[in-house]
Amino acid sequence: MADEENKPDEAAEGEGDAGKKKKGGSMITGIIWGVMGMLLGAGGFSVPMMFPQLFGGEPAKPEPVVTEPAFVEFGEAVVTLNEDRLGHYLRAKITLQVDATELAEVEQEITAKHAILKNWLISYLSDLTLDDIRGAAGQARLRREIQNHFNSTLFKDGYDRIHDVLFVDFSAQ
Repeated sequence: MADEENKPDEAAEGEGDAGKKKKGGSMITGIIWGVMGMLLGAGGFSVPMMFPQLFGGEPAKPEPVVTEPAFVEFGEAVVTLNEDRLGHYLRAKITLQVDATELAEVEQEITAKHAILKNWLISYLSDLTLDDIRGAAGQARLRREIQNHFNSTLFKDGYDRIHDVLFVDFSAQ
């Protein structure tokens, strides 16, 4: 009888080991499925961001091809720089480089919004210090800022028609 009492316990132990093995196997399967789910989710999230035109997003903007450069005189701006001593000023005479095929359109837009652009330019330049405009890097940053603002103000379609801002005269004292 003692043997009979032990048999159910041994059978229970055998079932318990099998149950543990089965549980451990299902845990690994669950981890594998979880990792695969995260990879698929990341792929589903990143593909539309990498290829927006495939999913109804904005089409890629064509790169502007400058065939023949043309130049539009913008004018001169003289401002007092943002310095402790108010005697420092900047004088910049600006010319804009555009594509010759778009010269008439750009001139028309600049003429129509010249006062707005000049007002922004004077405000922007008067906020600068001598350190901001010193050297080639400072001037390159200044040209890029002016170009970006002029393009975004004049042309709402996102296609930049002003390809460069040139300083014909640039002096700070």
